[in-house]
Amino acid sequence: MRLWYALLLALAVIAAPVSASPLLKGGTTDSSSYEDALALEAPQPELPAEHTEQSCKKSCCARFTIESDGKFEVRLVSSTGSQEVDDVALRTLKKWKFKPAQLNGKPVKSSRKIKIEFEVD
Repeated sequence: MRLWYALLLALAVIAAPVSASPLLKGGTTDSSSYEDALALEAPQPELPAEHTEQSCKKSCCARFTIESDGKFEVRLVSSTGSQEVDDVALRTLKKWKFKPAQLNGKPVKSSRKIKIEFEVD
C-alpha cells in the first residue's frame, strides 16, 4: 500500500491589492510591481495510522491571511469530512513560514488559498 500526500503549492491569489494594477496619473502610466507571498517552509501533513489502512481520498481547502511581517493566520474553509484529518492538516499548516507579498518592494498584507489532498491507495 502506498501513501500519497499532495499539497497543492500552486497557491491561488485570493485578494491582490487594488494598487497592484497600473495607475494613470496626469496622462502617464505609472505601473506597480506586485509579488505574491512565498511559502519558505511548507511541511506536509501526515495522516494518522488508522487512516492509512484503507484506500481513501480526502481534500480540504485552507485560507492564509499573511501580514506584512510574515506572521499569518490560517483557517480551513472546507473540510475533509473527518475532524481528525482536519486537525492534522490545520496543525501542520500552522508550522508554515512565509515571505510576505511585496508591492513596489515593500511588504504588504495578502491572502492565499490552498487545497490539500490526502490519498491512500
